[in-house]
Amino acid sequence: MAAGFTYNLTPEEVKEERYDVETGRLRRGPYKLDTANLPVGEYLPSFTPIAADLVQKTAKVAIRVEVAEKFTSGTTLRVKKKSLAYVGMHIGDGAKGATVNGINKQNANYDELTLSKDLGAAVEAGSVLYEATDVNGTTPKVVANSALYERAKVEDGIVLVALLMRAYEIEPSKLVMPFSDVDKANMPHFQFNAPDVKAQGGTVYTDATQSASGLMSAADKKKLDGIAANANKYTLPNASSSAIGGVKQGTAVADAAGGDEKDKINALLASLRTAGVIANS
Repeated sequence: MAAGFTYNLTPEEVKEERYDVETGRLRRGPYKLDTANLPVGEYLPSFTPIAADLVQKTAKVAIRVEVAEKFTSGTTLRVKKKSLAYVGMHIGDGAKGATVNGINKQNANYDELTLSKDLGAAVEAGSVLYEATDVNGTTPKVVANSALYERAKVEDGIVLVALLMRAYEIEPSKLVMPFSDVDKANMPHFQFNAPDVKAQGGTVYTDATQSASGLMSAADKKKLDGIAANANKYTLPNASSSAIGGVKQGTAVADAAGGDEKDKINALLASLRTAGVIANS
């Protein structure tokens, strides 16, 4: 390498099977990529979510960010590296949103987005937020209906790309660019494997739910361990003049027959005292 020259080349994409390639089917193309707000000179990885106009034959990236660490409050949101977030972009999940005012990429494990306001609610790690139409985050700017077939370099001129219209056995953990729930609901010909799928002894399991058997999740195990022994065992205390408590059924007292009222009343009082309904005299 000649002295005085510095090369900063994007390495070739590692060929990793992100889906069952035998199930992949391409759309008739090519499609013209809308490169607005995309970093010129960088490469979009294969299987980037794409909103394709099937009539105009244009393609727009459905920009998504995956939360790297749980967000509770404030204006700093940590997201996974290699997102396409940009300053001025609105993000949201349908219930909350904010505008990206700044991006710090110095940390090797995550990027920090500086938000225009507190989201007002917690966001769990692994959640995917979409590029929204406004600061409220209620509506996605575009919704994916396709996926990028091969990686594509973002250039100033016309960029033509090939798109997938169908794919099965997609591994979310192997995708560089995440898909949001609204994207998946709009892509009936794409089958995403559950992110919590586990293999054990050649059998595939998912976490148990209230309606389906499965493996116990770490969160459920932690909750179970936090329940004290005999937590549901409860014994009623004795009743007193100042506290409500449990009482036993008193012995039966026959109705008064006339002339024996005093005896019947005393017997009734004795029964109530024995049962704990009233205090002893």
